[in-house]
Amino acid sequence: MEQKEVLLDVQNVSVTFGSGKNKFEAVHHVSFQVHRGETFGIVGESGSGKTTIGRSIMRIYPTSSGEILYKGQKINGKISKELDHQVTREIQMIFQDPMASLNERAKVSYIVSEGLMNVEKLTQEEYDKRVDAALQEVGLLPEFASRFPHEFSGGQRQRIGIARSLIMQPELVIADEPISALDVSIRAQVLNLLDKLQKERGLTYIFIAHDLSVMRFITDRIAVIHKGKIVELAETEELFHHPLHPYTRALLSAIPVPNPIAERGKELIVYDPSMHHYEKDQPEWCKVSDDHYILANQEELAAYRKELESH
Repeated sequence: MEQKEVLLDVQNVSVTFGSGKNKFEAVHHVSFQVHRGETFGIVGESGSGKTTIGRSIMRIYPTSSGEILYKGQKINGKISKELDHQVTREIQMIFQDPMASLNERAKVSYIVSEGLMNVEKLTQEEYDKRVDAALQEVGLLPEFASRFPHEFSGGQRQRIGIARSLIMQPELVIADEPISALDVSIRAQVLNLLDKLQKERGLTYIFIAHDLSVMRFITDRIAVIHKGKIVELAETEELFHHPLHPYTRALLSAIPVPNPIAERGKELIVYDPSMHHYEKDQPEWCKVSDDHYILANQEELAAYRKELESH
């Protein structure tokens, strides 16, 4: 089996907010690897901690424990100025809401080039050329650079956000629900654009979403997160064909079926955490089969393996 290069390695990472009685652990001992060139999905309901993971990789949120390794170098906590510049340039984020993530008082030219100005000293003419090229790459006209964000539609604004990431020449892009705030008709255009850019530039994506039906068509592997803990991780088709964790099954059961007759007869699964018996046998992150991992105790693990063998 071909060994894939690990670009990002998240090891036992926790993220905590507040202190004392107000202390809240948003992410609890999360571990996963992202291979170069793949699209790695993180899926879960609102408040599950998926965006927190993305922002911790970006160094927006500090981690309370664990390590985040990028190209083998630790990038969480205190790092050198040189490594900070490298991370700033090579890891970029596309934010969820294109209405809120762009500075309304700044022109598009400044919005797109701002990050580049912090890491590379160029002439204004060179900045303008880079901005024009980035806008054209995402399907926008260079003359849009002189306009303000409020003059654009939601889909166009998200393209501006993508251009802002691309101008940095990143290797890893964290897309935090980049289509959830867009009209359905525009979503496919943005997804196709991201796919095109990945093929042309060899980009690696971490794609964060709550919609598994979208994830199926754009990701190579998916991690399912529930209340700050990753409960299952597998290749995308493996997860859809052989979901093991009850929470994963609940998420899959909520996907709408295009056939109205089949939709009416569909059984909706409700996940109840009390179904687990972890009083004496605590759950651990376990390998069920090749590239299929799950959070389970020994009794559950044996049942999951038996279930996989029966298929």
